[in-house]
Amino acid sequence: MPRLRFFDGCSMVGWRSAPHPEQIWHPRDFARDYAYYGIGAALVHHASAVQYHQDYGNRQLLEEVADYPQLIPQWVLMPHHTHEMAPPEELVPELLRLGVRAARICPKTHRFSLSDDICGPLLRALEERRIPLFTDVAEVGIDAAAGICGRYPELPVVLCGVAWGVDRELEPALRRAPNLHIETHAFQGHRAYERFVRDFGPGRLIFGTGLPDCSPGAAVMMSLYEDIPDEAREQIAGSNLLRLLLNVKTDEAPPIEEIPAVEPPEDDDPIVATMREGKPLTDEFIFDAHAHIAHDGSMGIASIQLPYNDGDGLVGTMDRLGINRAILSTWSGITLGDPASNDIALAAVERHPERLLAFGTVNPRYPEEAAAELDRVFRSGRVVGYKPYPPRQMVPLTDIRHRPMLEWADRQGAPVLCHGGLSPQGSVTPDQLAALAPMYPNAKFVLAHAGSSWALAEALIPAARRHSNILAEITYTAILYGLVEYLVREMGRDRVLFGTDCVMRDAAPQLGWAAWARIPLADKRLVLGGNIAAVLGMSTAR
Repeated sequence: MPRLRFFDGCSMVGWRSAPHPEQIWHPRDFARDYAYYGIGAALVHHASAVQYHQDYGNRQLLEEVADYPQLIPQWVLMPHHTHEMAPPEELVPELLRLGVRAARICPKTHRFSLSDDICGPLLRALEERRIPLFTDVAEVGIDAAAGICGRYPELPVVLCGVAWGVDRELEPALRRAPNLHIETHAFQGHRAYERFVRDFGPGRLIFGTGLPDCSPGAAVMMSLYEDIPDEAREQIAGSNLLRLLLNVKTDEAPPIEEIPAVEPPEDDDPIVATMREGKPLTDEFIFDAHAHIAHDGSMGIASIQLPYNDGDGLVGTMDRLGINRAILSTWSGITLGDPASNDIALAAVERHPERLLAFGTVNPRYPEEAAAELDRVFRSGRVVGYKPYPPRQMVPLTDIRHRPMLEWADRQGAPVLCHGGLSPQGSVTPDQLAALAPMYPNAKFVLAHAGSSWALAEALIPAARRHSNILAEITYTAILYGLVEYLVREMGRDRVLFGTDCVMRDAAPQLGWAAWARIPLADKRLVLGGNIAAVLGMSTAR
């Protein structure tokens, strides 16, 4: 595979109202990070143009990125009717003269309508010049974005932040709106690029990182590891965005004519060096502590399209990335919790005994059946841990009905994979784990999705420091910047576990989040597989 030239289409620089201390804001830090992650250029807008004042922030952006030619300015715009921004016939020529070739709107945040009588003059002016319009899916929903595309068919629209699980709405929108493009940092569905390229071609995916909130290491992985042609890989990584900017109708010189190549640092560890080449990590021991499957041949569950969602699909993705082993639970197990759910899991394990292990599931609202499953599945040694799921079954982990499974985990020293959150009703909280950990001191309480928010990660630290049998598993679409480094530093390198939620999310971005983390190689190897192997008493030999 040729070395990809990445061009980030979703990044926000500058001082902002409430950053996390682990996050970056200054352009020099973005330039440093882009060099590490192999990203040659980035389209950036300014935080103050979103949070304070559009025109003020736009001009501040030009000043702050002037010394960083790889940072290409994008202006945040709004309609001119209230005299806060120049009318389009003045605004558009000025932004082009100043080297700006992309626009962004935030209609929800900035409280204006997308109707033609409000936004029409601005959108027509952008369409006339083919200036690509970016917006976030939280600002403009999928259907509304497709509506803009239909009314302005020559206007390239890039919808940012589109996550996995929206295929049933997204695919029809893409079919009726050929000028709709999707930015990729949250587009993490299982084999999402492969399916998109098959159905719509590669020209409408725009690589983005989501900086400063999200990890670029997670973002680059889908381009590097998806099963797509190399030509499509190159287009998605950067050529598509470059083409949109070069297609703008103007006599002004473009701010960028080609994506700069980035030479890898000389001090790459072997894991990062392998990932830069898009090769499976076959020289490492990688163990996914958090995976899911459904019944054979499944392409979805009730509310979400989840393609290739069985044990064979999971193993195929593990092979693509070089993941040795995974512990899975079934979707039916964490929703229904019926005995057949464990049979689905165990059948997958039997087909792939060297690759897959299973968490057992029950529904504590059916105590007699749960007791029978405890004998049939748990005490017989057919599963390696317990996966409770309060979000669906609405039985808090502190409820007495979970006690038989927790007692089993305590006797076995087994992991209990807990859906983490801050709501004591719909998740398992750090405070609940702090109460349970001393009651079952040999069980290993793994807070899943510890990386879902800074609030959850920070709440976990005091509980984990008090109780050595509390661990953190990271997986989440948020792929928060600096989160893996933070957990390793604050909890200890032997307390953090890599997991993917595959085959809900694709495994690639979750692996990249951990594997690109700037932590010592020995620590990284523990996170990626050594820690969960130690919990299970397994060897880390491949």
